[in-house]
Amino acid sequence: MATAVNYQLAFLGKSGRTYTISGYTADTAGVINTFAANTAAVAGSPNYWRPPEDVVLVDWSMTTGTTQTTGVLTENGATKNGAIISYVAHVSTNSNRPKLSLPFPAGTLIGAITI
Repeated sequence: MATAVNYQLAFLGKSGRTYTISGYTADTAGVINTFAANTAAVAGSPNYWRPPEDVVLVDWSMTTGTTQTTGVLTENGATKNGAIISYVAHVSTNSNRPKLSLPFPAGTLIGAITI
């Protein structure tokens, strides 16, 4: 049974500012995830987040596991090279989550697809 789940993405901006973005997956393969910057993302939230400055994704944290165990980040609608995220490894209770360092330029449409 699929379980809809929220997760958090932490981006570090070139200015030093941290951007914490909420993501939402319906936990069905092929589904485009949604994002929200100021509240929890829900099914009707936008399909991407556009950073106002150059950013680096430094952490991805999910509060619970999902049936579909992997997602892929997209950049302007295309798969971002090296950006497959294992949901299992990024559960928030895992204090040894993999360190991330995925750069995105300002204005990029950052999205995710559950695979």
